[in-house]
Amino acid sequence: MKKIIITALLLAGTLNLYASDLSDSFSDKYQSLVPPENSSVHSDYLFQQIALGSEYTIRILDQINQTNEDSNGKVDLLIERFDILIEQNKTIIELLKKTKAK
Repeated sequence: MKKIIITALLLAGTLNLYASDLSDSFSDKYQSLVPPENSSVHSDYLFQQIALGSEYTIRILDQINQTNEDSNGKVDLLIERFDILIEQNKTIIELLKKTKAK
């Protein structure tokens, strides 16, 4: 189960360029929670690892959301520019038709 969580987090981390720092930080913190072999200390380390995985999943999803919002803003700007270009082309076509009709 914990291998699936780690794999999912690492795959999610590769979706975003900024996530590499989070992935490195997650790996370091995750490994620090693993107790030495045959040790009864930190017997609840699995719960700590799951909580850590959840925290980093939320951080990565926040970054993906921010990237999507930035992309949407750029797409809206591009749409506005294309609308202006279309209107300019319509005006040019009308002027060319008037010139040709003379």
